[in-house]
Amino acid sequence: MIVKKITPRGFCKGVYNAVDIVKKSLNDLTLPRPIYVLGFIVHNKAVVDELTELGAITLDDRLTSRLDLIKDITKGTVILSAHGTDEAVKEKVLSNGLTLIDATCNDVYKTHDSIKEHLEKGYNIVYIGKNNHPETNASLAISPKVILIETLEDLDRIILKEPIFVTNQTTFSINDIKPIHEKIEKLYKNVIITEEICNATRFRQNAIIEGNKDVDFCYIVGDPRSNNSKNLVKISIEVTKTPTKLIESVKDIDLTDLQGVKTVSVSSGASTPNKLTQEVIDFLTSLKN
Repeated sequence: MIVKKITPRGFCKGVYNAVDIVKKSLNDLTLPRPIYVLGFIVHNKAVVDELTELGAITLDDRLTSRLDLIKDITKGTVILSAHGTDEAVKEKVLSNGLTLIDATCNDVYKTHDSIKEHLEKGYNIVYIGKNNHPETNASLAISPKVILIETLEDLDRIILKEPIFVTNQTTFSINDIKPIHEKIEKLYKNVIITEEICNATRFRQNAIIEGNKDVDFCYIVGDPRSNNSKNLVKISIEVTKTPTKLIESVKDIDLTDLQGVKTVSVSSGASTPNKLTQEVIDFLTSLKN
């Protein structure tokens, strides 16, 4: 069996930076303890577990807002995740007398700056993103004039007020965003459309499209909470028509999936440690034809 290693894969710059910030903070004895991380620093349980072992306390509950998660904390340091955070949360952290460290990805802040710039110019904002994703939540919190669009069908249920500025979650699918853009352009005239999918996401998605030619099966190594990992799976299945599975580690490989497979490809989300992906590649390579 041929194992095709698709690149790029593994940590993007924003993920590496966020994880590095947490590790350096844990080693900085001048910072007030305990050291909290608000939300998964990146969407990968293995990364979060490693940081927990080093002493970080991750505050995360899908049913509880980030504001509520920190409301009763009055000492220590709070690190904001790579996905971005509501300004009200930052204000609460500081008003509670806590030390604030921001690990938000620069690409996310770039999108926030664009939203604010066009709000000042009088635009209503269309934000294409995944509902209830922390990056989406942070962008929607900027203003009530930021309207979420997740699918083409959402455009049939909402009447938008012009002028309109369109932007998006940085880890959205390149395959899904184009038809939404096209429909908005057909429905409205006074529209500015930007496409803010970050390069790390774009390169990985394009690599799947190119790399899965003549491939019988594909593994994407990533966390089920990782939007960019799930989009790699979706693109692999829908665009390249390749049977594909999202797995968290080598332990999730089901050998029955590989029956009759001559070529298997492997890639990973931008928040997946290279060690996990390499273990998958090594295991598949060790299998006899």
